[in-house]
Amino acid sequence: MATTLTPVQTLLTLPFNHATDFTELADNCERFVEVLVESDDPAEKFALCGRLSACLSILKQTLYESAPEHLRDYLTIDSWPTSLPEFNPESDALCRYCEELAQLTMQNSLTEQQRRVFEDLLFELVGYFSDRLKAPRWMKTPKGVVKIGVCELVRWKIWSSGWGARGF
Repeated sequence: MATTLTPVQTLLTLPFNHATDFTELADNCERFVEVLVESDDPAEKFALCGRLSACLSILKQTLYESAPEHLRDYLTIDSWPTSLPEFNPESDALCRYCEELAQLTMQNSLTEQQRRVFEDLLFELVGYFSDRLKAPRWMKTPKGVVKIGVCELVRWKIWSSGWGARGF
């Protein structure tokens, strides 16, 4: 009789290593944290945090490497995107994150409420991190493919929203 794996077990056995594309690693991080914040099982949470930590450790080593050639088409766009990765939590959530971080620096253990706030923060940060990693890096223009950066995307977003025309 075959054993059916639960979604958590599937994630805990998901293979990845230093040869895994950074875009796939970023997706894995999102999957780990999505299941983490929904789980009520402390053992599952611990295991998922371990997998997330391992995946982030591998990702960290790739941050300053050039994007692999086989991902160039995936990371190239024909026109400006309609949305950009943003870290934009609600003000009350951002305040809670700051309060809890300050409290954590003054004590050695986390309460259940603090743990949940940190999981929420981790969820937001990992989602943002993943989106930033997978954002376009090149744009096709009449003069050829040009490298774009976050600054160019932000300037374009400001300009297209009307702020640029008002002298922002």
